[in-house]
Amino acid sequence: MNFRVGLGFDIHELTSGTMIKLAGVSIPSKKMIKAHSDGDIIYHSLADAILGALSKGDIGMHFPDSDLKNKNLDSSKILSHAYSLMINSKYIINNIDITLILEEPKINKYKDNMCQNISSLLDCNNSLINIKATTSESIGFVGRGEGIACHTIVSIISD
Repeated sequence: MNFRVGLGFDIHELTSGTMIKLAGVSIPSKKMIKAHSDGDIIYHSLADAILGALSKGDIGMHFPDSDLKNKNLDSSKILSHAYSLMINSKYIINNIDITLILEEPKINKYKDNMCQNISSLLDCNNSLINIKATTSESIGFVGRGEGIACHTIVSIISD
């Protein structure tokens, strides 16, 4: 059995808006994520973690923001691409641990839908996915509500 681990990180600025999209779930908010794609920071961090575990670069290499076809790209396509590389390399998800750092909105009631979306895209059981959120205690740009960040650790296995 071969076991690998990847770490993903993504960070974005927040601007005025009406919703934030996290793991494919649209959450009402007074802010929105400013990004070249749709800005789904959980999918970005998770895709980077998978790419890291596979030693396949990062999402900027696979989906450069200099390419106009990536403008407003649905981030599920980024995660699906990482999944495809993982499957072609004969790996499956062992577990996923996601930490979202934001002041608001609170995401607790959306976590089940987020896990379901991730498990559908990565063909894995919900029990392998953990999503948690924390604030930065009003410190720094995240604490002032100017940004959002996400850390993801993924472990993958093959026979």
